[in-house]
Amino acid sequence: MMATLYDPPSGWRYGFPRPYLPLPNETLEETPLRDGYPQREIDNGGAKYCRFIEQKEEGE
Repeated sequence: MMATLYDPPSGWRYGFPRPYLPLPNETLEETPLRDGYPQREIDNGGAKYCRFIEQKEEGE
């Protein structure tokens, strides 16, 4: 099974990449904020430039 990770700009400072698990009707700006990405980075366009990574889950 594949997991989708996402990594906004400078995400390593805030514990990214992380699994991309948006809540229903949650925007791409709301998900990273909930996951600890600061609002100031989102305001600077950080959420627009997220990198998405497909990764095979361990144990397969």
